[in-house]
Amino acid sequence: MVVPYINYKELNEFYTIPELCRLLAIDKNTLKEKSEQYGIEVRRNEIGDCGFVKYDVRKLHIALYYEDRGGRKASENPWA
Repeated sequence: MVVPYINYKELNEFYTIPELCRLLAIDKNTLKEKSEQYGIEVRRNEIGDCGFVKYDVRKLHIALYYEDRGGRKASENPWA
């Protein structure tokens, strides 16, 4: 999987599941697996749509970025 560059300053406050799939260039099943793996919960916005808030999008993108590049994973202990 090749994780695309994302300018965090241009992120919306909320992304639905299909929008985030397009943003990260992954399919829905992969998004579900990775969000569960990294403990990122789907939320509902004020009008009832399911998706991810800006903070969680950044957290997931960083985890996928390091996973893709074979670097330190976000879940590893940096003090070890």
